[in-house]
Amino acid sequence: MKKFIKKFVNRETVLYGVFGVGTSVLNVVLFRILIIVMDYKVANLITLIVVKLAAYLCNKNFVFRSKCANFQELVKEFVRYVITRGATALIDYFGLILLVEVCKANTMISKIVITALVVVINYFLGKKHVFKAAKKESVE
Repeated sequence: MKKFIKKFVNRETVLYGVFGVGTSVLNVVLFRILIIVMDYKVANLITLIVVKLAAYLCNKNFVFRSKCANFQELVKEFVRYVITRGATALIDYFGLILLVEVCKANTMISKIVITALVVVINYFLGKKHVFKAAKKESVE
């Protein structure tokens, strides 16, 4: 049991949790502010762009401690990030529409549910496909 806990509870997962909560709060709060003045779909799109960029900086520098040897490596990493987070942004964007318009769920509750789902998916995509340069040094 100790080995299992050590494998899944480490510096990386704790920091991902901390920054994941932070970006999730930013996601929900910014969305809440924007839906006051615009349609929820536009508000969600703007929110997703802002939050994805903030998450990239946090994950790169603090969670996965990714180091790129040169500009080309940085561009490749960022492109991998945009592709993977773009996919989960689609889940976020269309998932919210599905919950609100098809399931008739509350907009804010739907946003929170979708955000939680996307955070989990993003961790695994980030670890396995985006921040490859960090490798073993990030798991302490």
